[in-house]
Amino acid sequence: MKKRYTVLGLSVVLALALAVPALGGPSNPVASISASVKSTANKALKKAKSAQKTANNALNAANGAQSTANGAQSLATTVQGETKKAKTAADEAKAAAAAAKSTADGAKTAAAAAQSTADSAKAAAEAAEANANTRLKTSSLALGTASANDTTAEKEASVTCPAGTVVLGGGAFINAAEPKKVHLVTSNPQAIYSQGWFVEGATNEGQTATWSITAEAMCGGK
Repeated sequence: MKKRYTVLGLSVVLALALAVPALGGPSNPVASISASVKSTANKALKKAKSAQKTANNALNAANGAQSTANGAQSLATTVQGETKKAKTAADEAKAAAAAAKSTADGAKTAAAAAQSTADSAKAAAEAAEANANTRLKTSSLALGTASANDTTAEKEASVTCPAGTVVLGGGAFINAAEPKKVHLVTSNPQAIYSQGWFVEGATNEGQTATWSITAEAMCGGK
């Protein structure tokens, strides 16, 4: 029983000790420590809140950076795809250009061959024209004046081609009632200028006939 009162008395003393500062008494060490701990806790809480805010800001910045990085990655992927397409298009254009050059080279070779053929054809045409210019383009038959139609044994006649023509050949025409009694002796180009034809005829030996001879010539002009 005595111990119980002792404990009770200590409790009252402790309660009074704690209540003394409130009554204007001396400071209570327990109360002071409690207030200091509370102040420190409040400061720590404030710092924790500030740190949390800083962490939140850092997280937001990190999220923004991640978003930017994702956009950059997407853009890089798009650029890479476009670059690949551009390279493919460039390769195709290069191949098309090479094919076009090959076709152009073939066309150039064919054109050169055609030009060579044309030049040869032109040269041949010019040669043919030059040759044609040396040839005669017209021809005509010229008849001379008939000799006398009588019984003379030997007769001659001639014919001259028109000016600007040359003699190509000639012959004689004998007009006789009995042609077998007369024969042609000479049939040649004219010796003078070679512009006509000369003929001679005669009756057969021991025979008599009434006859005449006419010279004829084939004349050609350019």
